[in-house]
Amino acid sequence: MKRLIPMLLAVMLLSTASFASAKDVYVTKNGKKYHAEDCRWIKNRETVKMTEEKAIEKGYKPCGVCMKEKEDKNK
Repeated sequence: MKRLIPMLLAVMLLSTASFASAKDVYVTKNGKKYHAEDCRWIKNRETVKMTEEKAIEKGYKPCGVCMKEKEDKNK
């Protein structure tokens, strides 16, 4: 029983950490970049919401305006 409690705590911690890192981003139909919800480049445009991980998987690159920090890391 003493081993079960630390294991359960570890599982709970890991599951919440991975959930917290799943950030939603937005892409346009013909775009090649992913954006934050409030980005000026997607304002008043039809977008699709997905996780940042999925956007990267699909080949989208970070927007140079709203994702400036991430774009610099990908260069």
